[in-house]
Amino acid sequence: MTTIQTPRLTARALRRITCEADLFALEDRGLDSLLTATSLYDMFRTNALLHGARPGLTVLASADPGADCVTLSHADLFAQITRAANLFGAKGLRRAEVVTLLSRSHPQLPVALWGAQVAGVASCLNHLLSTDMILALMQAEAAEMLVCPGPALDPDLWTRACEVAARLPHLKAVFVFGGLPAGMEARFCDFDAEMAAQRGDALVHCREPELSDRAALFHTGGTTGLPKLVPQTHLNQLHAAWSLAQMFDLSQDDTGLNGFPLYHVGGTTTMGLSVLSAAGHMVLLSPDGFRNRGIVAAIWRLTERFRATVLGAVPTVIGSFSEVPKGGADLSSLRFAMTGGSPLPAAVAERFTRATGLTLIEQYGMTETVAALATTPLHGPLIRGSVGLRCPFSQIAVMRQDADGLWQDCARGESGIVTVSGPQVCAGYLDPRHNRGAFTPSGAFVTGDLGYLDAAGYLHLTGREKDLIIRGGHNIDPLAIEEVANAHPDVALSAAVGMPDAYAGEIPVVFVTPRPGAGIDLAALAEFLRQGISEPPARPRHIFVLPDLPVTGVGKIFKPELRRQALRHKLVMLLRDLAPEACAGDLSPGECEEAGGYVLQITLPSRQAAAPLQKALSAAALDLNLRLRLNIRTAAL
Repeated sequence: MTTIQTPRLTARALRRITCEADLFALEDRGLDSLLTATSLYDMFRTNALLHGARPGLTVLASADPGADCVTLSHADLFAQITRAANLFGAKGLRRAEVVTLLSRSHPQLPVALWGAQVAGVASCLNHLLSTDMILALMQAEAAEMLVCPGPALDPDLWTRACEVAARLPHLKAVFVFGGLPAGMEARFCDFDAEMAAQRGDALVHCREPELSDRAALFHTGGTTGLPKLVPQTHLNQLHAAWSLAQMFDLSQDDTGLNGFPLYHVGGTTTMGLSVLSAAGHMVLLSPDGFRNRGIVAAIWRLTERFRATVLGAVPTVIGSFSEVPKGGADLSSLRFAMTGGSPLPAAVAERFTRATGLTLIEQYGMTETVAALATTPLHGPLIRGSVGLRCPFSQIAVMRQDADGLWQDCARGESGIVTVSGPQVCAGYLDPRHNRGAFTPSGAFVTGDLGYLDAAGYLHLTGREKDLIIRGGHNIDPLAIEEVANAHPDVALSAAVGMPDAYAGEIPVVFVTPRPGAGIDLAALAEFLRQGISEPPARPRHIFVLPDLPVTGVGKIFKPELRRQALRHKLVMLLRDLAPEACAGDLSPGECEEAGGYVLQITLPSRQAAAPLQKALSAAALDLNLRLRLNIRTAAL
């Protein structure tokens, strides 16, 4: 007789988490007695045994709510993952070797991703990255295999994948979705055809993974250099998924709409494995998720079609949902909506709740914590401005460093640097050099976020160290500016950053986007900000209007780009003061970007103006603490 151990006990089978005391009571039972799965593969197998006929995964083909889609039951999903793992093993993949997946969210991608995690280590890369960046990441992770779409499915990615494969001749195999063109070299394989020939009932070409085995490599987002690679074990992922299922009170009756990409922990864990760990149904909004405006426009019709109970997105997308007419769609199945990935503006939260009537809870995590660091428990009090309680069996400590660099705990209510430890926290980066300063001496991960814990144990984030605007030694939290700007009726979203200033070091500026159909009166908005921001140094010196704020692949506001734009505006202002006749060209990061270097191209009407302008601009750049290389040409050239 086969003994079935349940890899998850849903929150409804345990107790509803409403407060910190409930977490303590849950933890008294011991993690081993609650989380019994030995790997992700074990979790999928148990779902197949206990809930085999229920839908496990649906992948949309387009944004059309009425279009065909691919649905796998939990039994079918387990069988497909087993076949994929056997295929990778048959082609020579070993436990610690990496399979890189480069694809939009097509139906084959989830199966290939989890199959690679069973047979070896999966690394799903952002397909929007440049070819050179993809190549650099694959070299850094020592990838042995590549998975990509064929030319019929995605011509652009196929071309880029072939270029990468040509520059990595050591790859053992290149697996292709959607049909393999004739005449390809031997290492190119038709993923669908070859997987169909593999066994789906047992692993025969690889061993079953263990909790301590590495399951995946995830690259960090929101960076201008080579992203850091974060190894995640089976335990890291299982604990994160189980923890979120407890806090969200998920069960086999839940259906989650997942518009995140699978190269991000929001897609794989927050809206993915958390639902699947409870034997629920994950609906993958593909192939581009919430990057597809058609998906956003159809969100309520999709909710109605799949009787979705859970909806999650980053704040920028949540704000867009508020503008989508419900059109009579039946939303009665929705239990709650969730957001995370970046701070939630109060105005966006109010607008969403007013438009939908849904509870919007905040969740906090990052790649290094497999998304699960803290969340507002579904059945606990909703404290707007807080990201909730710590996840079960993990610890959040708010700390400060003294003058000698020693870490000390902050009291409840005292702001400091947020640190976290627990089974979902990764042990370190793939490149050990990136671990410098990433952990406290006791081993807690340093998030880089600032915040405090209130008396009830709820975490309140007050900013991010590197996002603080420092004006003349005075720390300004961008959120204090953004909350006021977002409250303006014509503003959809805003982001405040520092602009270099010779006197103050930095001055605050704000970028805003208008709500659909609205225009922004800059003078009126400036007065609105002046009245709403009580602290004079925090009032923005300049307001810039953009049609859209720059975002990362998952929709988080990308402030490094806004800081570059603020710098560009500053240099253009300098040019106008020093040489009104100059025509500002392109400002782009130079080769020494990390050292603060930039290249400025300008055109002058005559050679005689070049020398004095170069001298004046160089002096101004020195005052701004910038390394500036000038590329001056005359109109005659």
